[in-house]
Amino acid sequence: MMDTIIFWLSNLLIFAGFAMFGYSIYEAVLLGYKKYKEGYIKKVGNELNKNFMAYSPERFYKNTILAAVGMAIVGYLLFDSVLFLILFGAIGYFLPKMFLYMTARKRAEKLEVQLVDALYVLSNSVSAGLTLPQACEVVSKQLVPPVSQEFGLLVNEIRLGVPFDKALENMAERLRSNNFDLLVTAILISRQTGGNIAEIFKKLAESIKEIMRLEAKVKALTAQGRMQAVVLGGMPFALAFVLASISPDLMQPLFNTPQGTVILFVAALFWLLGIYFLRKVINIDI
Repeated sequence: MMDTIIFWLSNLLIFAGFAMFGYSIYEAVLLGYKKYKEGYIKKVGNELNKNFMAYSPERFYKNTILAAVGMAIVGYLLFDSVLFLILFGAIGYFLPKMFLYMTARKRAEKLEVQLVDALYVLSNSVSAGLTLPQACEVVSKQLVPPVSQEFGLLVNEIRLGVPFDKALENMAERLRSNNFDLLVTAILISRQTGGNIAEIFKKLAESIKEIMRLEAKVKALTAQGRMQAVVLGGMPFALAFVLASISPDLMQPLFNTPQGTVILFVAALFWLLGIYFLRKVINIDI
């Protein structure tokens, strides 16, 4: 009888130990997930606010998870492979952030184009006798988004008591643009040393127009290289599709065997390296 009691108590203690260990792992994973979620939502929220996008970061996070799960299911159903389940899940996870990045980049490109017009408006406003904050308010009212949004935010910060120089630095930090850095630097220096600020704005506008002209020329000259990068990047996938259509049995070992999984992983790694070096070659900064 005593042996039976000891036996069951020992099993109970072992079970309790495993249960506590499992619960500790669960709590650690849950805590890590909460911290990651909070950091992700905060980072995405800052990016959405910076680009004046009226979208909830919590909803963005939920859509990211749904996209990852949905793409993972599609990958597994199409290829019946755990590797493609993970690969498609990763693609689905990063697709919303890629969309956000592309939207932010298009907005930044539009801002660069509108900066020249903003400089001419600033120059004319200062020549008419307005102060720099008043000239910035004219830009926010006369021009269209996104440049009007940025100067409108600058004006609102000034109205809330932020010093003009600090508000300019906040705008430069928010935009992270070389041309806007030139504008902010020119304004700050002119406020300290004096000078014809209207003429400085005109000269700066002409310089930025020349930079944009050179960038457009470089983009035209490297158009063939970018097309070659697209063709070379898509060729492995097109070839795999053709081979799978012609002879599915020939491609099955790549998806259903450990050796095939290793080959696909190595091929994907070299493909990513090739894309990285191609982008380095064709992307030229002015």
